[in-house]
Amino acid sequence: MSRVFYLVGFVALLSGCVSIPDAPERTEFGVSTARADAGSAAPQDQEIARLDWKANQICTRGYSATKTEVEPTGTGQQLVDMKLRCGHYNRIDFDFIHMNWSNIL
Repeated sequence: MSRVFYLVGFVALLSGCVSIPDAPERTEFGVSTARADAGSAAPQDQEIARLDWKANQICTRGYSATKTEVEPTGTGQQLVDMKLRCGHYNRIDFDFIHMNWSNIL
């Protein structure tokens, strides 16, 4: 009976090594920042820097921006919205030494 438990445990460990397919249509999301109503003007450098900071807080492996657009709101402001995809997570490149092990336990 104990061999069955070892086999089940071994299969459970191996299931974590299976690669997960990447679905690009499901991995795009957006970050946004508010600005005063500037009409159809392009986003300024400080707004792009703020969006970059937000994206880097979420995507630790880097990101690729797909589009940036300006959306009006009803309060005299605009939202600068950037759609992006995070860089692919690769288990082989995972840094086991510099991570916080308390998150696992």
